[in-house]
Amino acid sequence: MIRHILKLMWNRKNSLAWIFVEQTLVFGILLFCFTYCGEIITRSLLKGNVRLNNLAYVDFSELETTTLDADEKKAYRVQFHQLVEGMTEWSSVEMVSINGTNSTPALYPTRWDSLSIRDNRFRVAIKQCDNNYSKMFSLKLIEGQWFSDVDASSETPSAVVTQLLVDNAGITVSAIGQVLEFRGRTYQITGIVDAYRDRADFPLLPVLFIPFTVTEDVRNNYIVKYKSGMGDDFAKAFISEFQKYFPQDQFKPYFVDLRKASGYQDLFNVKLELYLFAIPTAFLLIFAFMGTFGVVWMQTKKRISEFGLRIALGSTPARLMLTVILENLILTTIAMLPGLIVVGLLYAYSPEGWEWLASVGTAVVFMWLFSVVSAWYPAWKAARVQPVEALKASQ
Repeated sequence: MIRHILKLMWNRKNSLAWIFVEQTLVFGILLFCFTYCGEIITRSLLKGNVRLNNLAYVDFSELETTTLDADEKKAYRVQFHQLVEGMTEWSSVEMVSINGTNSTPALYPTRWDSLSIRDNRFRVAIKQCDNNYSKMFSLKLIEGQWFSDVDASSETPSAVVTQLLVDNAGITVSAIGQVLEFRGRTYQITGIVDAYRDRADFPLLPVLFIPFTVTEDVRNNYIVKYKSGMGDDFAKAFISEFQKYFPQDQFKPYFVDLRKASGYQDLFNVKLELYLFAIPTAFLLIFAFMGTFGVVWMQTKKRISEFGLRIALGSTPARLMLTVILENLILTTIAMLPGLIVVGLLYAYSPEGWEWLASVGTAVVFMWLFSVVSAWYPAWKAARVQPVEALKASQ
């Protein structure tokens, strides 16, 4: 049957050329949309991504560039610290995290250093943070627990590490209770984070999280988690309170929404980009469907006598309907070959795995469905042709 259909299509190759070109273009655009959207979704779901929803970094600018002496800068730092600590009472704030410099993901470059485990040195990313840090960024602890603020002053402070650091160190037994040395100080591992990356487009990091001693008069990293839907309320409250603490207007409030500043692909951005792609793609498919449907329908009407003759010779309506649908399905499959060849060449040496295969597979299935749906009604009408009427129409 397939061989017979291919012969019929070859005999009608000129009339099918337009459908072939149209479906080739449609499939190429679909491939781009599906693979790009698949990449967006995959990045947003990567293991170890920190969650930046409803998070803001706050500070005040221009202090370091002023000609103020050390004592004056110290006094202003104390004032700002008091402002941030007071935020915990605000109705728009969920929690506050005060951390060491360069510990804010997606905003500051990662601070790298080395530590010693079992007399071996390892290069790690250092995060000096408080007890709210893990909750602030939704870090997943797979074993043990996060340290508390009092651990910073302990003789052997607690530390939390990522599973990647444990693997790099070759620790095959439980890492909980193991000790490590960092800058001449001994730490004891109390927790293990599943994975960590500063941004979705960054690799997984071997990270050492150590307790941070909060000091009012130094430059800390202040991160605030505001309640969902209250970002504008928090920003206004921050500016208002800032002006009360610094009425002379010698400094400006520094407010950074981490999600917007980082370009991080969280759920909101994923939805937005998907919508931006879905709307033009939907219109493309609608017009392509109308075009393909119209061409198939016109060709079906031109072949009325052929269908009538087939039915007169014993072809069943179901078989005739299947023939018309298969013709369009085979044509669609052939039209997809150029796009599949291009994709194969582009991804032949790509380290990506099932993600792009799933995207390409989805595009292929979508095109097959598109082909079947666009040919179903013309095929159904062809199957209902009466031989006598078909012969009259051909005269």
